[in-house]
Amino acid sequence: MSKMIILICFMLLLTGCVTTPEKVSIDSTIEAAVSSAVGTAMAPYESRYDRFITKEDLDSFQNEQYAQIKNLIIDQMELYKSEVFENPIMTVTPEKSESSVYEYVGSTLVPTSTVQKYKNDATCVDRFTYVSDMTIPDGMIITPYTNFTKSWYITNSGDCTWNSNYKLVYNSGAEVGKAKSFPILEPGHFIQPGESLIVSADLAAPNNLNNTFTTYWALESDRGEIFGAGDAKNVFLSSSFTISDSFNVAQNFNSLVCSDDEGYITCGASNQSSGRGVVYYDDTPTLESGRSGNPAIVAGPPVGKENSTVRFEFGPLRFPRRSWFYTNFCCRPMTPHCDVMVRLYTKERGYDWVLREEMREWNDGFMNEWKLNWDDLGIFDQEYFFAIEVTSNGGATEEDLIMFSNFRIY
Repeated sequence: MSKMIILICFMLLLTGCVTTPEKVSIDSTIEAAVSSAVGTAMAPYESRYDRFITKEDLDSFQNEQYAQIKNLIIDQMELYKSEVFENPIMTVTPEKSESSVYEYVGSTLVPTSTVQKYKNDATCVDRFTYVSDMTIPDGMIITPYTNFTKSWYITNSGDCTWNSNYKLVYNSGAEVGKAKSFPILEPGHFIQPGESLIVSADLAAPNNLNNTFTTYWALESDRGEIFGAGDAKNVFLSSSFTISDSFNVAQNFNSLVCSDDEGYITCGASNQSSGRGVVYYDDTPTLESGRSGNPAIVAGPPVGKENSTVRFEFGPLRFPRRSWFYTNFCCRPMTPHCDVMVRLYTKERGYDWVLREEMREWNDGFMNEWKLNWDDLGIFDQEYFFAIEVTSNGGATEEDLIMFSNFRIY
């Protein structure tokens, strides 16, 4: 009878002290083996129910159990490893997997290259599909002697796997590339059919003012074939830009890169209820004074958040001495709660951002303006990027929208 009472107490002790863990879905082979390991480890103690379980017993039980489970998982992983090496050619889809390298395109994480070994056969067909421009949209104004990178987002729509011997090559049009070809992948990386990547060419703007230049680029395979997009493989990647000694930011709205505290946003979005910052183009703005203004860029930080920030960037641009930066900015009319800080940053290629100007803007009925001589700031004869930030003073509201008019560098 006493043994039975002790056994019941022992069972209650285990029931009260051991929390049932959340069930984890694992391989059935491991699950069955774990159960076997627990049973084996418990066996020596089942015959000892006639005495109290000591701390030493519990520690020994746990150590035996953990050791068996550890060894079991190691054996199972070795089995999986041998199966992978016996079958190194694996099917890779655009979904995220350990065999793909990923990078951000705007705010989207996309697969860019596969790092496993793969060998094409002689009958595979090379082809790609153009998806979008990533930098320097067609029609953008470029200042003389500016070095810039043109990037395109494309998809491998053929059935060959691309490797580091594939190149982006000049095909026709204006010869403005800093080289005739550029690699598209690092050694050891591959792009499987159906996967996508960004390809880029480093270009240099000539000094031919008011002229438009268009350049065309193709891919070259590891077998030396030059190919483009489309079924006939004759649609090539292009970049078209105009040389000018002045840059109107509103007219080049499509070249902006926009972001807020959480990351990239779509330039052109104006829906403040989304909880994200907004940057958009307004061709007929009404100014804080109630008068009509010139086409403007409107920027507002995320609504409902403390000291939130929205930002837009543009560049690179290169200007000679005696160049000027100008913009005026204000709140919208009838927005008494508009209250923000506006900041101007510049960044020389290869360096960090530098704060150049900072000004508070609130609805006082007046326009603020910046007119800066680049000579005074030492900004000339180098490629520079520019950024404007709008930060709410306290909690951002829908009234915290700032309009930038007559925004240009000349």
